[in-house]
Amino acid sequence: TGEHATTQLCCSWLQKKVHSGMRVLDYGAGSGILGMASLLYGAKEAVGVDIDRDSLLAAASNAKANDLFSSFKCYVPSEEADSVEDNKSPLIPGLGRPGFRIDPSAEDQDVSRIPASAKDFELTVANILAKPLIKLCPEIARLTAPGGLLGLSGVLEEQAGGVMEAYGEYFDDMKVDGVQNGWCLITGVRKA
Repeated sequence: TGEHATTQLCCSWLQKKVHSGMRVLDYGAGSGILGMASLLYGAKEAVGVDIDRDSLLAAASNAKANDLFSSFKCYVPSEEADSVEDNKSPLIPGLGRPGFRIDPSAEDQDVSRIPASAKDFELTVANILAKPLIKLCPEIARLTAPGGLLGLSGVLEEQAGGVMEAYGEYFDDMKVDGVQNGWCLITGVRKA
């Protein structure tokens, strides 16, 4: 809905950082609000990744309702991300295999695993929780372009140090960029 502090922190950051023509990854897309906000702020493409079938359906429906469907693609995580224990979902029978269509009227919206070619995103945003963010660090780093911007939320202030330590292996300039109601936004820049 955009009302939670973490969503507000991410949207404020996106508004400052997204520029025209940018490719944006919304990892843990949920309703798709961050990917859609990126498109409204000027991104040319937004890709949403989520493990939950209902989230992907909601994201696609929201993108369609806001005339953003052609620029917003939805995927399930890569096979590499399946090794992350918290990233497995019993809610996706059939999803991730060709043929699952989030919108039967759309010709190009089969939901499958995020393709290997879908990488080098200039900006990656992930509003999940600290523990899954830490476990997903290698996957999120793999998908983010060298020099790409990173925004992480869903992290309580007291958890920020652990998240920054994990991401520090792959990202420079890790810092808490904002705090609201005990939640923080952590940002960084992908190492070359």
